[in-house]
Amino acid sequence: MAMVFKKLLRNPVSLLGLVLLLGFVLVAIFAPVIAPTPERYKDDPYRIPRYGWRAAPSPPSPEHPLGLTHQQHDILYGLVWGTRTAFRVGITVTAATCLIGVIVGSVSGYIGGRFDEIVMRIADVFMSFPFLIAAIVVTTIWGRGLTQVMAAMIVFRWAGYARLMRGSVLQVKEEEFIAAARAAGVSDAKILMRHIIPNTIYPTLIQASMNIGSIVVSVASLSFLGFGAPEGYADWGQMISYARNWILGTPDNPLAYWYAVVYPGLAIVLFVLAWNLIGDAFRDIMDPKIQG
Repeated sequence: MAMVFKKLLRNPVSLLGLVLLLGFVLVAIFAPVIAPTPERYKDDPYRIPRYGWRAAPSPPSPEHPLGLTHQQHDILYGLVWGTRTAFRVGITVTAATCLIGVIVGSVSGYIGGRFDEIVMRIADVFMSFPFLIAAIVVTTIWGRGLTQVMAAMIVFRWAGYARLMRGSVLQVKEEEFIAAARAAGVSDAKILMRHIIPNTIYPTLIQASMNIGSIVVSVASLSFLGFGAPEGYADWGQMISYARNWILGTPDNPLAYWYAVVYPGLAIVLFVLAWNLIGDAFRDIMDPKIQG
């Protein structure tokens, strides 16, 4: 793992991704310092402070460096605390779906036969649903909120990891060292945990690192449509939703409210770019065909 990290640092593309990601990590850690929570919002620091009831966004000012959105929510506060939301959603959903996919895919591929067929057909059913539509249906039934959105994403996103893991296991389980372990009387559970999963999990981890950004985009999309974060919650999709009626500005100045759209949109783009650059470089390092 140390060697992989050194290669990531030597790769200019991955280094850019690491710098961007480190910037977001620092923003998330020091959110209370960068954007202090007003006293009246101490009980819920993720609620974006409001400074009035004006319908149109307000331009940047010394008091609000990035301006105010529709209904006068502070853009800087929403972006800074929204970074924590992005990490929480992206890492939680990715970790849960990846864990389920690794367990299901490795067990299914190792056992094989009719069991494998049944499990893969179940996975196909989950993969056949259009994700955003399925998530909208689930959140409509369970209620609006980030917890419900994350649950819906976990329900419908594990199947891809399971299929990827199962394909790798089918190749590795026929290797001679697995046959030797069986001949030595090693239990199936130990063969899976000590021999098969460590030798097959890297493609799944690479896919997971690249999926974190797409998960954040999906959550932002649901928040924009009104099915994600609740009203006033620090979420980048929520910030863009506040700007939906002001994207075109005014008839005489189309860019009058650019700040209400550009800042949250740029945050999403850079966050996704960071994870994609790291995932691409990680794939190049770990893929022996590319190395060759």
